[in-house]
Amino acid sequence: MVVFEKPIVAKKLRDFHRYLRQNEGKIGTKVRGIDMNINNACNFKCEHCFTEAPSGKNVKERLDIDTVARVADEADELGIFEFDLQGGELLIDKPYLYEVIKAIKPERFYLYITTNGYLLDEETAKTFAKLGVSRVSVSIDSMNPTEHDIFRGHKGAWQRAIDALKYVKEAGMEPYLNITVGHYNAFSEDVEKLCQYSKEQGYTTLVNVAVPSGNWHSMEEIMCDEKDTAHLIELRKKYKNMIRDLWNPFDKKNEAVLGCNTVNRIYITPIGDVLVCPYVHIKIGNIFENSLKEIVEYGHSIKHFRNYNPLCMAGEDREFVNKYLKTPGIGVFRPLDAKKIFKEEDYVEK
Repeated sequence: MVVFEKPIVAKKLRDFHRYLRQNEGKIGTKVRGIDMNINNACNFKCEHCFTEAPSGKNVKERLDIDTVARVADEADELGIFEFDLQGGELLIDKPYLYEVIKAIKPERFYLYITTNGYLLDEETAKTFAKLGVSRVSVSIDSMNPTEHDIFRGHKGAWQRAIDALKYVKEAGMEPYLNITVGHYNAFSEDVEKLCQYSKEQGYTTLVNVAVPSGNWHSMEEIMCDEKDTAHLIELRKKYKNMIRDLWNPFDKKNEAVLGCNTVNRIYITPIGDVLVCPYVHIKIGNIFENSLKEIVEYGHSIKHFRNYNPLCMAGEDREFVNKYLKTPGIGVFRPLDAKKIFKEEDYVEK
């Protein structure tokens, strides 16, 4: 793994592994990562976009370099080892993205970029590798080019994504093929083809379950049911190169579940709001008002996010979704305020 080329990251990963062993394989309160949306501008119109970028939501705001550097320092102090840069589509402004990467100091993190791949050419991949990027995740929705292009709202998107993964691998970084799986496609031949292609090419398949948020707000019918979730585990066992944040990456049997990663992987928006995850649009602080340590401690004082949950709260836990995430109008830039929606009984006793 690329991670072992970075001694600081390797130590953090060992600490994470040790914590899991001591905590019966459960994620508990061990923070692991940051998903940072530094700018929401995008060149695609994806049907399922959870940040609503296709409608032009908050595309002008972006995090300044000094803020990114400060947050990265705080993350390092907390032992966070994963740092995911997201949009929007960050490759629209490559010079800005390169400065952000430098400010984070990639030697301290397993740093990766999540992209649609359209603007990722061979030169860009080489630049990422030189800057210390460990991985690039490229989203692909179908092995049928036409279906992918329609879903993404951009002609030629599929071929560019396929090429991007190849450039990432050739540059020496880890290529991740991201797929979204919901009730509508869990058992489809297409998902199987994506898994098979990823395995054959030597990529890692990252599974994201479909969530009723953003452009798909309140579409509960897309959520995985028990059979869908069980089938994903079977695919995980079959291909052995599949991961979910929910799963235990150290489990050799490919079946153990860490639990929902809310607060363990926080999501930061371009205006500084901190959500418990990219898909659970509940705000627990703002980086311009609180330190990461304060924000994380507050987040873990809420039982819903502290207690073990074997289901993704945004994509599989229907009770939680129905109680909180169906609120009209909520989104990445219009999150619910945790301090307003949770009552005394929702907090851990002091």
